[in-house]
Formats: sequence, C-alpha cells, structure tokens
Amino acid sequence: MNLIVILIFVVLNEAIIEYFIGNIKSLRIYIPLLSLATAILLAFGYQVSLFHIFLGTEVINPFFDFLLSAFVVARLSNFLNDLAQKYLGSK
Repeated sequence: MNLIVILIFVVLNEAIIEYFIGNIKSLRIYIPLLSLATAILLAFGYQVSLFHIFLGTEVINPFFDFLLSAFVVARLSNFLNDLAQKYLGSK
C-alpha cells in the first residue's frame, strides 16, 4: 500500500508537468525545477508525509516533512520521465 501512495504522487506529478510543459521546448531546461514546484504544491496540498508513511516516524515539523517529501516525489518523477524516454522512445 505504501508504494502505491508514492507511485500515485510520482505519476501525478509527472503527468502534470508533461501535460502543461512537455511540448514547450523553451521550458525544457526548467522541467526539474517546475517538477519540484509541482511536487511541493502536491505535498502541501495533500499533506504527503513519506517519512511517516514509510518509516512510521512522528511528524514533529510538518513543513520540513512535506518539503522533503516533495523533493523525493520530484526526483522520482524525473526518474520516471527518464525511464519513459529511454524505454518507450518518447520525445
């Protein structure tokens, strides 16, 4: 169940970036930063706490917990994009 939660947010983040920015060539260099911004919005909006989900830790400071969770989601989203481009031949 835990991996499904992170997979949902990673795919959602990647889908948002690809849908809104994927076809604009001048913004391609900013995709990692825009992915992070989208992940931050998702993490704070849905209060995603990956450290609580996976490690069972108590949330002492939700701001940093959500922020670090957003970094993880953004990075995994970038990995998903790279894998899709490499193995599916997209773009």
